[in-house]
Amino acid sequence: MSAPAAERPATPRADPAGQDPPGWYCFSVRPRLAEWDGVAWTGTTHAAVAGPVLPGPPHGFAFVRQRWFRWVVLGQALTVLPAILSGTTGGAWWSWISVLGYLAFMAGSVMVVTRYLELDRIAGRRALTWIGIGSGVVAFGVGFGLETLVDHVAGWSTTLWLTGPIEEGGKLLVPLLLLAFGAPVFKIPWVGLYLVLVSGATVGVLEGAEYEARPEFAWAHLQMAMVRPSAELLHVFVTGFAAAVIWLAAWRRRRTVTGAGIVAFLIAAGIHSLHDGVITFFDVRPPSFNSTLAHAFRQAIEQGLSGAAVALVLALLFYLLARHGARELTAPGRIATCPPPWRPQVKNWGCDPAPLPEAPVVPWPGSGSTGPVGAPWPVPFTQAWSPVTVPTVAPPGWYAIGGDPALQGWWTGTTWLRILRWDGNRWMAS
Repeated sequence: MSAPAAERPATPRADPAGQDPPGWYCFSVRPRLAEWDGVAWTGTTHAAVAGPVLPGPPHGFAFVRQRWFRWVVLGQALTVLPAILSGTTGGAWWSWISVLGYLAFMAGSVMVVTRYLELDRIAGRRALTWIGIGSGVVAFGVGFGLETLVDHVAGWSTTLWLTGPIEEGGKLLVPLLLLAFGAPVFKIPWVGLYLVLVSGATVGVLEGAEYEARPEFAWAHLQMAMVRPSAELLHVFVTGFAAAVIWLAAWRRRRTVTGAGIVAFLIAAGIHSLHDGVITFFDVRPPSFNSTLAHAFRQAIEQGLSGAAVALVLALLFYLLARHGARELTAPGRIATCPPPWRPQVKNWGCDPAPLPEAPVVPWPGSGSTGPVGAPWPVPFTQAWSPVTVPTVAPPGWYAIGGDPALQGWWTGTTWLRILRWDGNRWMAS
């Protein structure tokens, strides 16, 4: 457990009345509650009497009806069609039109990660999108410049193994500066995640279009069009995982640099470097790049399908990593409607490692038992508290939570059951 979150900066929202108020909420089917401070989970949890009834996983192919999937399919089609025209006409310039496909494909990848976040409550979301796009352009420029320099100084293999810290750092550069020095809205975890996802998607668009336009052989554009969209998802999902951890830990610790954030960045950078650097084990060199590309239509289809299969498997693994981070930002109001893998696990990223101290005790008047300091005597309680509600009309005081309802509020002879203080508006963690 961690100490309760301190006062947070004001949160600009498009719909302030619709936000989840601070309090304790159920977050899974387990009989546990977690504290929500109005913006994020604080990391503090405690036992409840019983778990809520929540819907199970959706049907296996429910995703085909979701908006993000339609955008991904549209994007893939819009990258393949210009490549076919490039192959049939011999005009490489057709491949540049595929940028429209990359835009749609990357937009779908952002949607799949943000679909259960509170982005619809942010005023000025369009401005945030443009900031994210600008961040991606800066990241692409920084990455190109630094990798060109490293290639000149240390060689191509070293460059590939350094793509992780270079490119992951580039995508996080502008959002982190806004986290450290920007307005309070940039400190909100799901705002930071959205900025980084858009930044990564922009890098994916630019890099994908550049790769597809690079080959010297006409039908190689089709091979690239089948592989690169899925390959570019690394820029969205891996960096998105790091962003979710960095911003949530920063929100809880009220500072930009945290241990959890550093570890998350190192994980993302390591995955990226391994993803790019592994080809050095197979002695693939820039002069031999075109020799790996298709010269004819059939060859493009065969190599494109095999490459796309590998890219899709990796993209799925990267998506699971991104979901592991982003699910921690799902708000209480979304828990009843989102599928189980998107419900928060309430990780302790950024939390104070010290355990929450137990309530102090003093002698119970007239007996040898003890009770919490300041508690009305006897400790007030009425019935087993439902984990999905709060006692909005209960007077301030100490209340027993969890355990056997028949024993709630009573001294067991050894220790108190879980005791929490209600201030008249919300549960207090100590």
